[in-house]
Amino acid sequence: MGGVLSGLGRMFPALEERDFRTLWLGMLPGVLAMQMYFFVNGYFAFELTGVASSIGVISLGFGLPMLFLSLVGGIAADRHSRLRIIVITQILLVTGAVLMAVLVLTDLIKLWHMLCISVVMGSAFTFHMPARQSFVADLISPPRLMNAVALSGAGLNASRVLGPPLAGALIGLPWIGVGGVYVLMAVMLILVFFGLSRLSDRGRGDEGDSLTGFRSLLDGFAYIRDNPVLPVLLILSLAPIILGMPYQALMPVVAKNVYHVGPGGLGILMMVNGIGGLAGSLVIASLRSLRRPGLVQLSLGISFGLLLAAFSFVRTYVPGMCLLFTVGFMSACYLSLNASLIMEKSDRRYHGRVMSIYMLTFSALPLGNMLISSMADAFGVLTTIRTGGTLLAVIVLLFGSYSRSYRNM
Repeated sequence: MGGVLSGLGRMFPALEERDFRTLWLGMLPGVLAMQMYFFVNGYFAFELTGVASSIGVISLGFGLPMLFLSLVGGIAADRHSRLRIIVITQILLVTGAVLMAVLVLTDLIKLWHMLCISVVMGSAFTFHMPARQSFVADLISPPRLMNAVALSGAGLNASRVLGPPLAGALIGLPWIGVGGVYVLMAVMLILVFFGLSRLSDRGRGDEGDSLTGFRSLLDGFAYIRDNPVLPVLLILSLAPIILGMPYQALMPVVAKNVYHVGPGGLGILMMVNGIGGLAGSLVIASLRSLRRPGLVQLSLGISFGLLLAAFSFVRTYVPGMCLLFTVGFMSACYLSLNASLIMEKSDRRYHGRVMSIYMLTFSALPLGNMLISSMADAFGVLTTIRTGGTLLAVIVLLFGSYSRSYRNM
């Protein structure tokens, strides 16, 4: 066992630092629970209503708080205790999972209930993520920051591997079902507190209370504007969120209407996609350095879009599953490298605000889900995925090629 840990430490040096290791391992049950939540919510909304746009509706409920509150969450992460914010928001996430479990088990659940709870959990997540990502930078030594950020992405993708098939299998068991899955998610979210209890509060950002909230926000925007590469990195994080990643929300429709498989088959599709994502995250985490990371990310983004477009031409289950693996691999490589570069190229005292603006790009995912799911109802799911993948490849090429600072980074 000691040899295995030593080998992992050499490959992923961030795991050698106790506080980061405690946070990373402690958060894994919660990350897995949230992946199960997204999967079950999409599946249950589609089953409840029978229309693909219902998936977009509940995604919109999660995303709107991210759109309106993300910048506030970043200011809070730079001005207040990051650990305390993580704990409070974790309590809200547990509350949301418990409410869903009660409503489903009592057969009182309606789509508007799911929408309201998504708003609560989305609001909590909006404050949770900037604080957690900034807290990672507090816990880790600077040379290992890129490795730590990439490992956080690997944990997310590992949860994507386990979450959908686990949730799909449990939904299919009559003595568990959808309600039982929400109960399990609440328990997993509670487990996170054991890891958090072992961490000490590292305080707040360097500015403390020296700036008002509005001036602090303007200062963050000015910092990003004057940075030679951060604006390009943030723009390139937005394109796949709107055009690429919404394909995951459409997988229940693809599974049922194209491949004609149930929740178990859908779970396997998402598992294979997650395995590809995990492999991509681990590849980026294992890299010590890249000579031209801008050009590498540019190539990954174009490949992601083209592979997604290719997936839309496949109408049989096994070949589609194989293509989903490559789509997951390329998307995870692209997004992991993007997140690592954003943290690496920003100063510690601005981490909360920079990451909140990065999170603001992710608020476009539910908006993209709403748009893409409505287009799927109107034009067909495969045509919609094909169009999004093609546009993604074109936009990444145009914006990435435009900035010399980015290309020569």
